[in-house]
Amino acid sequence: TRITFSGTVWKMMLTPYPSVGDPHENDYHRFMLIGLAPEGKVRVWLENDNKPNIPLTGEKVILIETVSGKDLKMCKNITNHPDGYIYYGDTPDFIKGKKYPYGEW
Repeated sequence: TRITFSGTVWKMMLTPYPSVGDPHENDYHRFMLIGLAPEGKVRVWLENDNKPNIPLTGEKVILIETVSGKDLKMCKNITNHPDGYIYYGDTPDFIKGKKYPYGEW
């Protein structure tokens, strides 16, 4: 999965807001929370101290793409197992026709 953030996100992270512990001090949105769910769903939030985290949504704010093979920029050829992947038991029937990752959220 490749995640591209717009300048809007960058600005949100650089803009101070009053600290929850001391309103005379400033805090910043320093951390992103990235949720990876089955069926390839990805969600991203800016961490917000003692308040609901800020969801990053919308094409003008964030672009989330699923990439594989030659389109990978990182981890390319990391999983090149010489014999490929072998699944056992009920797993082949369970994953048949599904995209990675498997299951539902």
